[in-house]
Amino acid sequence: MLLKQEQEHSALKVLLVDDDAFVHEMLALLIDRNAFAMSSARNVKEAMIAIANDPPDLIVTDAMMPGESGFHLIEWVKADPHTRDIPIILLTILQQPDGSVMDASGKADLTVTKPIYLSDITSVLEQAKQLLEYRKSTREQWAEPQPSFTIVL
Repeated sequence: MLLKQEQEHSALKVLLVDDDAFVHEMLALLIDRNAFAMSSARNVKEAMIAIANDPPDLIVTDAMMPGESGFHLIEWVKADPHTRDIPIILLTILQQPDGSVMDASGKADLTVTKPIYLSDITSVLEQAKQLLEYRKSTREQWAEPQPSFTIVL
């Protein structure tokens, strides 16, 4: 039992933001299958509350949702110094005429076009893990050194 708790505690936290129940369930299965701890939100407002309370390691968001869009969420996350390094995967049906994915915010780290295929989401989740590891190592490498002296008066 302790081992399972340790595995769950060490799993990367993913916040899935999507209003479509079918897509939400399908992605939840894929995310769980790839050893992530998942939380979910059905819209941008719920996502913002979740992020403020417990920032995830990774965000997967739909682009087009009722109310505020996933693009608005991306802008909000990337504008905050405490959350801007969280990798964001954007799910979208929007494409450029050349077939490339359109990211209206220009700030999503990775994109997946709909319809979503198992191989696409599995690949992008692996890329997100690598990006997260890279950002973590870079942050540690460039962290401000702590003073190593003591002032005695």
